[in-house]
Amino acid sequence: MRMLIWTPLSAAELQKAMHSGNVGPAALVPVQSGTVLLPAPDTKLSEAAYMANKVRKIADGAALAVWNDDAALLYLFTSTIGRASMWGSREAILELSAQAKQSGPVGRFFDRSTAGFIAMREKEKWQLDAIDKLSALHPPANRKSALERLRDFENGYAAIPDFFRAAGLPGVAQVAELTEEGRADGVLRTLQPPRAQKWPLALIVPLIVLTALVTVLMHLPTVFYYVVGALLITLLSVLMVTLQRQLVRRKPINTVLPVIPVTQGAAPTD
Repeated sequence: MRMLIWTPLSAAELQKAMHSGNVGPAALVPVQSGTVLLPAPDTKLSEAAYMANKVRKIADGAALAVWNDDAALLYLFTSTIGRASMWGSREAILELSAQAKQSGPVGRFFDRSTAGFIAMREKEKWQLDAIDKLSALHPPANRKSALERLRDFENGYAAIPDFFRAAGLPGVAQVAELTEEGRADGVLRTLQPPRAQKWPLALIVPLIVLTALVTVLMHLPTVFYYVVGALLITLLSVLMVTLQRQLVRRKPINTVLPVIPVTQGAAPTD
């Protein structure tokens, strides 16, 4: 399974804005139409969507693509988060969704219970909404060719590069194909998923219990328990935010947001 985010903003501007905004980590690939971001391996769909939405606010738009050999999902972010365009069979889409979300049994059950939404891709209004968002992101887009590929929704093979190429974004399509070949894996392996450390959460319950015991054993006013409990939750929340900022903002910009040039022959290199 692969993921990429495309935005019309240039790599140099995007790299600086992402670093100061603590967005990432990701590898940035300059293309003629803007920049393609390749999230770190093992990034969840929710984390990639959060990153894409942050990039949307920086660059006034972004597209998030998730795909494998059999299915693909494409989210177009403009002023609002777009509905997903989907390619592949129902089962292939559900499997891709589970992989991308890293779902357990409960998550897979929920996806299957809402699988009726997959049929919505056949609705013309759904399709035209996606094309409108594409035009907002890339005004020169070839609407007719993109719509034709969008309507070929049963064909999940090479859907993402095909769609971007049909839309008039050959550089994005090329990066998608090179990503499938694993040409950027050497750089991506050095990046960690955008996941905050969760160990402060594990401290909340023991510390609250300890506070309750101290309150009872020392015959302190009940207000002591509430005040100290609120302070503990606030301090641990601040600690989690501080740890999360270390993922990007407090690390060297070229380490967490490396720019991968596309050389003659279209091979991303470091």
